[in-house]
Amino acid sequence: MKSVAIIAEYNPYHNGHQYHAEMARQKSQADIVIAIMSGQFTQRGAPAIFSKFARAESALKGCDLVVELPQFYALSYADDFAYGGIRTAELLGCDALAFGAECDDLEMLTAEAYRVKTVDVKSGRSYAQMTGDQAFSQPNNILAMQYIKAADSRLELIPVKRIENHYHDTQLTGRIASATAIRRAIAAGHDFSMAVPAAIDASLAVSWEDFFPLLKYKIISHTAEELRNIYMMTEGLENRLKSRINASQDFESYMQAIKTKRYTYTRLQRLLACTLLNITGRQAITDIRVLAMNDKGRAYIKGLPHVHTNINKKNASLFPLEIRATQIYNLVSGDRRNDFNTPVIYQRTSF
Repeated sequence: MKSVAIIAEYNPYHNGHQYHAEMARQKSQADIVIAIMSGQFTQRGAPAIFSKFARAESALKGCDLVVELPQFYALSYADDFAYGGIRTAELLGCDALAFGAECDDLEMLTAEAYRVKTVDVKSGRSYAQMTGDQAFSQPNNILAMQYIKAADSRLELIPVKRIENHYHDTQLTGRIASATAIRRAIAAGHDFSMAVPAAIDASLAVSWEDFFPLLKYKIISHTAEELRNIYMMTEGLENRLKSRINASQDFESYMQAIKTKRYTYTRLQRLLACTLLNITGRQAITDIRVLAMNDKGRAYIKGLPHVHTNINKKNASLFPLEIRATQIYNLVSGDRRNDFNTPVIYQRTSF
């Protein structure tokens, strides 16, 4: 059974994602499409607009199996995000990886990926600032190049060209729209139904503003020395976080208060997410949590080692960060589904 993996956030799952899944299946000639999906917090350092359970269920419209990208990597810079996705794909025995990109020329992407060896994605600067190259500085291209560098030679790499919109587009442009535009429409109470393959309950949406009281409590109740242990807390940022927290009444004003020329908005959001989740170090990838599957997905994972369809007392120690992220997410979202009471979402289909 040939498999193709997609590394995604589905924040939320929309028609562009559906197109990507269809093209991944078509270009790879795979029997099964596997989504390696971010959990409760995403790469830009923000809580997912809907829970991982809701998004995984939506993803079954185009995918056969949805597994969780380990939370540490889901929150990380492009290189670690890519490593986490590739490592998960390897554990699943995937044959191919299909990724979205503004440029779908694999030869050009590969040449650029290995051209610049001095790029430090942890520096807080943008790709274009580090390389002076605007041509490949679009978000999907940057991730695509990290996938290329992280993948082993056995994994077939398949770029799928992004169509009809750009990653940072903020306006709904029709049936295919960016996730950014859809999130903005949801926040504004506008209709976004034309851009998603099935109805979504917008009343369940959350944002950083909803989590700000928890973040504020965390920063106030911990000393600078304690905060210094948080992953990515460098160059005295713990003092800056503490010195500006009391005067801030909402998340956006706090971000403006701590922002500097050196660190991008997303870099600081990631740091605050790590602070909220108390992430102090890297996470090993040894086991995989299945969130959703259909009949094809169930047949594929049968007999695979290190794959878990349910979380219980025996295997909970393998997923501590994912469990904690869901517990914190649910404090704000009110969602009662957690990693213990929510078995794998199963959708019966015919082969």
